[in-house]
Amino acid sequence: MAEMITPTSRCIEEEISGNITVVGKQAIGEDVTLNLVIRNMTTKSKVITADIKVYSILYTRKEINELHKETRNIKLRGCEEREEPLTITYAQYDGLLTADNAIEVTFVCSYEPVVGTLIIQTNIVLDNPKFEIKIKEPVHMNKPVNAEVVFTNPLNQVVSDIVVTAEGSGLLRDPITVKGGSVKPNETIKIPLTITPYKFGSKHLLVDLNSDKFKNAKGFIEVEVHKPAEKNSASSI
Repeated sequence: MAEMITPTSRCIEEEISGNITVVGKQAIGEDVTLNLVIRNMTTKSKVITADIKVYSILYTRKEINELHKETRNIKLRGCEEREEPLTITYAQYDGLLTADNAIEVTFVCSYEPVVGTLIIQTNIVLDNPKFEIKIKEPVHMNKPVNAEVVFTNPLNQVVSDIVVTAEGSGLLRDPITVKGGSVKPNETIKIPLTITPYKFGSKHLLVDLNSDKFKNAKGFIEVEVHKPAEKNSASSI
């Protein structure tokens, strides 16, 4: 999470300050909960106007989809610090994130008659669901071996259009793609893969899992590839 706090005038900087704290999990399928911590820096009571904007963004910070927008009036006594909660539900961002899973939250705070604003902004990157990669047998060079991707759906919705792409130097000459179908909430799907290593030694099998609910979930497993077993020739007497 990256946070930026920008006062646009010295006057507003002397009146109020603030920051953002994120509460709970930061993962696809979970509500995003955070608090604006706003502080009155003087002994005089005041009403802060907070304009709130939430967008899905690219890694370049370009805004893509508006997820939430509102204005709040926050009353503060002299020298008071207050937490103002904000929740972005899964329903609000479902299907609207980019492949970067990034959300930008901006509070623009002002206080009349003081000139200027206090801009408090944070970027939140949500974690993709996890999956396992399993190989249950010894791996030998030039011999096909079975692997599987095991995914348990943590969302409260069906995850569809599952596609797995696997690659790995020394394990696969070209990437392979396998369709996995769909999986209901809390159910597990196993997606089989077949690899034929062409080099021996320690290798990495890299897997990318995509679906209609999330993109670019990544995982890997280290694979020890053994040399081909030598054939024993009968000795002549």
